[in-house]
Amino acid sequence: MVRSEPSLQPGSMADIAGRLVLWARRNPQGLVRVEYSSEFARQDVLQQVQAQLSGDAIPISEVALLSNQVADAVVADLLQQLEQVATEAPHSVVSITGFATAFHHQAAWPDALRVVNFNRERFAALPLRQLWWFTPAIMQTAIHAMPDLNSWFSQRLQLTESVAPADTPAMSLATDTPTANIDDARQRSQTLVAQFHQAQQAGAPDAELLKTYLLPALEALAEASAQRDLRELAGEFEGWLSSLKLKDSPDLAQSLDCLARIYEKQGRYREALPLYRKALKIREQQLGADHPNVATSLNNLAELYRAQGRYGEAEPLYQRSLQIGEQQLGADHPDVATSLNNLAGLYDAQGRYGEAESLYRRSLQIKEQQLGAEHPSVATSLNNLAGLYNAHGRYDEAEPLYRRSLQICEQQLRADHPHVATSLNNLAELYRAQGRYGEAEPLYQRSLQIREQQLGADHRNVATSLNNLAALYDSQGRYGEAESLYRRSLQIKEQQLGAEHPSVATSLNNLAGLYNAQGRYGEAEPLYIRALEIGVKTLPAEHPKIALRQDNFSSMIRSAVAAGQSDQLSDHPTTQAILQQFREE
Repeated sequence: MVRSEPSLQPGSMADIAGRLVLWARRNPQGLVRVEYSSEFARQDVLQQVQAQLSGDAIPISEVALLSNQVADAVVADLLQQLEQVATEAPHSVVSITGFATAFHHQAAWPDALRVVNFNRERFAALPLRQLWWFTPAIMQTAIHAMPDLNSWFSQRLQLTESVAPADTPAMSLATDTPTANIDDARQRSQTLVAQFHQAQQAGAPDAELLKTYLLPALEALAEASAQRDLRELAGEFEGWLSSLKLKDSPDLAQSLDCLARIYEKQGRYREALPLYRKALKIREQQLGADHPNVATSLNNLAELYRAQGRYGEAEPLYQRSLQIGEQQLGADHPDVATSLNNLAGLYDAQGRYGEAESLYRRSLQIKEQQLGAEHPSVATSLNNLAGLYNAHGRYDEAEPLYRRSLQICEQQLRADHPHVATSLNNLAELYRAQGRYGEAEPLYQRSLQIREQQLGADHRNVATSLNNLAALYDSQGRYGEAESLYRRSLQIKEQQLGAEHPSVATSLNNLAGLYNAQGRYGEAEPLYIRALEIGVKTLPAEHPKIALRQDNFSSMIRSAVAAGQSDQLSDHPTTQAILQQFREE
């Protein structure tokens, strides 16, 4: 069963907010650039930053540019507003928006932004912490039209998560987190692919085609876990990528990394592996062996090995990634906390629980110190440590951590945010493990409702919620309700992930277990066999899940024999081989 879910992703609202808070605490003035696609996500980030900085007595104000004006007027008004804030609240944080609508029309952007660039020294001299927000539409123009000012942004961030307002459908797309609406992502991806073809016909440089259109189109679907669409686009993407004349570069490495992550999520580990390795090689050659992006590649390759059960190969990569982070960023950097968390997850999977707990605790301590005790990333660490305790029956230690994680998510995000759904699910899992079924059920149901509303009814996270609620009903003997949910979860996974994804095998195993408990051995048998066949195709022979499923299958056959129901079983070779073993015992 799913006990917990991945940590917050780079580019998510929590990630960007954490980086901005850390920057604001360390710098009395300066400029930061953030690219964003969703206004609602931008507002959420700003709310998180404001909440985190309130304890530091660092005020935040918002400044909007004039709309539909000539460049000189826009820049003069912006400087006037900033100078007023600097007088009234020096060294405060100022959020600056409205670049895409400030000037008369899109054709005027280059000249208008050159006026902004011309005044760069006046902006930089102000005793303010300035957050400049750009939409993707104007971002590329800004990079080319104001290169000097662009080089003065101490951080260049990309907010890739999008959310919907509480009372309306999702409006905007994101590009790198599993919390976006699938329909939204499909529409955005289709638009970007169409724009790619138009730009290609217009003679746009290949590097621009990759960075501006193809990669965002792929990431749009990836962040929404729209796996069915991704299976179609990924093949086309590989073809487009090979047709472009691209030199090895960090952008190419990012594209390979993205494609590899997609294949990994689809269970296509053999296809993901060479892409991760090539991305790592490019980054080492282009950026140097100790660059933070190299640490990212090492981590990604380690994650793939961990998913395959290749723990011995994963560990040195995690350790090297951690070492680079500590050397380049400092031992107390939030990225180091992420590396500690991932290495702890490996030790947890290996049964090295003492080592895992120590790393989880250190990761949590760094996040609390650097991001604040109420940061959403702290909630993730609390959740992971609680998951370790829950798995080993330390329920009294796990529950307050799960509750605190849920409280942070509800307070810092929204009551219907997908991360709240994850916290609800995990607390429900604890209650189910304790037999507190009455307390678990409403939490599972609320988690499912949030995911359906925010992510779409066919999202893979909805399948997870359905599976876990089914497991609760299974534990209570409510087999009819459990079967319906298990079947719906399986259907979503098959549609979104493909018929041979490892997660599909998990659903098959769970549904087979339900049938086994009811004495429906003939229905359980083909599901167990199919789950085993998927495992053999997608996982190494030594992976613990293969052994677990073989044990489940053998146990089912033994139960059928003991109940005098072996006539329900088929003539499948695997089944007959196990029956023969029992006869010889």
